Amino acid sequence: MAGDDDELLTIGEVAKLDGITAKALRYYDAHNILKPAAVDPATGYQLPTTDTTPRSNA
Repeated sequence: MAGDDDELLTIGEVAKLDGITAKALRYYDAHNILKPAAVDPATGYQLPTTDTTPRSNA
């Protein structure tokens, strides 16, 4: 593996790790606040990387 910072995660995994909802991540994408690293062309699943996910200050 090239490094954990480049690991692709599902939107659900990112939401769980960061304590936010998948719906919030989709909102961020729709409003150009935060874009996923990739989108699976077959399923449309958003695949953010661990280094492009939001970090809450909570």
